[in-house]
Amino acid sequence: MRRTRAGRSRKLIKTKEKVIISALVCIALVAMILQPGSNNEALAVSNFKQPINMMYSFISQRNFNHIDEMNGPTYHYFRSIQLKKKEAVTEQDQAIPDDKVPDKDVKEEEAANTEKAENTNQAGLDKADNQEVAQEQNNQEINLHKVYLTFDDGPSAYTTSILESLNSHGMKATFFMLEPNMKKYPDELNQIINEGHVPALHGVSHNVSKIYRSEQTVVDEMKQGQATLLNLTGALTHLIRTPYGSAPYMKPSYKEAVQAAGFQLWDWTIDSNDWRYSNGEFVGKVIQQMENYRYKSSPIVILLHDRKSTAEHLPSLLTYLQSHGYETDVLNEKLAAYNF
Repeated sequence: MRRTRAGRSRKLIKTKEKVIISALVCIALVAMILQPGSNNEALAVSNFKQPINMMYSFISQRNFNHIDEMNGPTYHYFRSIQLKKKEAVTEQDQAIPDDKVPDKDVKEEEAANTEKAENTNQAGLDKADNQEVAQEQNNQEINLHKVYLTFDDGPSAYTTSILESLNSHGMKATFFMLEPNMKKYPDELNQIINEGHVPALHGVSHNVSKIYRSEQTVVDEMKQGQATLLNLTGALTHLIRTPYGSAPYMKPSYKEAVQAAGFQLWDWTIDSNDWRYSNGEFVGKVIQQMENYRYKSSPIVILLHDRKSTAEHLPSLLTYLQSHGYETDVLNEKLAAYNF
């Protein structure tokens, strides 16, 4: 019984509060409507009926929002006040309590530690980068002081003279030889190998229309030269250089074919053009290219030919290389082949 009376009492108080609030709202609405000079929008209901409708809804509905019952300028006015109150409450809820606010000294210490860690990491990266650059520069320096002398089209009657010049300067070379010439000069062929130089293959015909007829004709000529070399000397090689170089005749499919056959294709980075000259002009051409070497990350591979004028003027080139601190080496299948 007491609980029932207490419940009724609370409901009566709430009803009185609603009536008072509604009355105040109605007075305010009437005042705004009757305000001189007001520019009201077209309303869904009459401005005078609106307070009466609100009063009825306010008393009859349990979940009543008096703002939603308004329209026109009246709605916008009270709606703006309501939104401002909500924003104020939200900002207050999101505010960090005093005991949660980071201490200034702590924040500064964390910032300092973060900066220190970033600096340490950057220093480590810089050190690693510097070491990598230094190693790369060192590798390039080694490559640029090592020269690979290569002779095409031999053996010939001038091979022995070339070998004598190389031996007198303590230098080695790689010989890309034609299969018919290996048969014609077997003694010179064996001399090349016996004196520590490297035999390599240059095909059979040295004829563009024959060797480059197809992928298979290139492979066949190299295999024929390989078999002849093995038969005459017992030496087996997979190093090849195609006539006139790989460009433009060795198309991608041709290169794939020789690679699939187990051959390693080599071109050159310095062309002596010694076949053009008879008075040793090629020596100056080679020196000029070496002093202005463009392929800084590639080995210095010099193209020469096994011929008379080259044999006669080769000592001048070897003397230059020796006096400028260059050392020679031979090509081998463990190196990364250079080709056009």
